[in-house]
Amino acid sequence: MDLKYFLIIIFPRIALSFFLFCIIVSMYIYPGSTYINHDTTRYLFNENFLSDLGRTITHGGQNNFHSSFLFNLALVFGGITYIIFFSQTHKIFNSNTLSKIGSLLGLGGALSMIGVALTPSDLMYDPHIFFNMWIFRFFLLSTLCYSWLMYKHNGINNYYLIGNLIFIIFLLTYVLILIYGPSPRESTFALIFQVTAQKIILFNFILSILVQTVAYSKIIHSK
Repeated sequence: MDLKYFLIIIFPRIALSFFLFCIIVSMYIYPGSTYINHDTTRYLFNENFLSDLGRTITHGGQNNFHSSFLFNLALVFGGITYIIFFSQTHKIFNSNTLSKIGSLLGLGGALSMIGVALTPSDLMYDPHIFFNMWIFRFFLLSTLCYSWLMYKHNGINNYYLIGNLIFIIFLLTYVLILIYGPSPRESTFALIFQVTAQKIILFNFILSILVQTVAYSKIIHSK
C-alpha cells in the first residue's frame, strides 16, 4: 500500500469512523435544550442541530464542556482529513487545472469546518454561521468540479458518478434552504424542518465519502 492510496482511500474511512463515534457520544452526553424548548433533558435528533453539540453552554444555560469538546474535536479532525484528502486527489487527475480548482474549493470547505469548531454558536454566532454557510458552498462547487473529471475519466464507471450527482442535488437544495428557508426560531415546525434537512445532508456527506473513496480506488488500481 503506497502513501497516496492510504491518504485518499483508507485514511478518510478511518476518519469517518472516528467522526461518527465522536458525534454519537456527544449526542448521548448532551445535557438537553433546543432553540425553542429549554426544558428538554437530552439530545433530540429532530429538534437539535449538530451545532448545538458544539455550544459551550446549552440553550438552557447548562455547561456543555464534554459534548462540545467531542463535537469540535470531530469537526477539526474532519477538516484536517479533508485538507489531506484534497491535497492528494488532484494528483489522480494529473493535477490539471480543473482538479486544482476543485481541490482549492475543497480546502475552503475543510477550513470552514475547522472554523465552525473554533466559533461555538453561543460565543461567536456570526462567524459560526458564516463558516457553516461556506462549508456547503465550497463542497458543492468542489464536487461539481470533480464530478466532471470523473465523467471524463475512462477509469471510472458512471455508476459512481450518479452518487456524486445525488450529493450535488442535496447540497444545492440545502444551500438554498440555508438562504431562503424558515428561521428555526419561528416555530417548532421550522426548527424540525431545518434540523431534518441538516441531518439528511450529513447522511449524504457520509455516503459521498464512501462513494468517492471507492471510485478513486478504481482509478489508482487501474494505473
